[in-house]
Amino acid sequence: MKVAFLYNFAVYTEWPDRHSQDLNLCIYGEDPFGEHLQHLQQKKINGYEIIIQHPRNINDLSNCQMIFITRSVIDNLDDIITLSHEKPILTVADTPGTASQGIMLNMAVKEGKITFEANVLTAKKSGLRLSSQLLRFASKVYQ
Repeated sequence: MKVAFLYNFAVYTEWPDRHSQDLNLCIYGEDPFGEHLQHLQQKKINGYEIIIQHPRNINDLSNCQMIFITRSVIDNLDDIITLSHEKPILTVADTPGTASQGIMLNMAVKEGKITFEANVLTAKKSGLRLSSQLLRFASKVYQ
């Protein structure tokens, strides 16, 4: 289900003018999705083809339009936020408390259902626009 949320997060996010026809979705850290992520490979969102990447080096994250930060690298959260600060990179995690620290979208499982928090302030500073259609489903919105 989290893969479907990643897809919808991208659908309901507006990036500033882009020159590439690709949307690089980067999974940073140990991949928790396995084969499920391959369903997104080469799908299109608003005309952009999704390219799945697994960067090993934090400096390679600047080539991403969307980063899922896994729990295995959450100790590097401050460095990741610094690297992506005010750049049009949608940051996503599934670790408690990360939305209040600057991650734009943070997923959680409550009563067997996936919920998410949104940090609109961080997204705006990065030049991203999170759709009101997305935000109405957020369990908490930081503005």
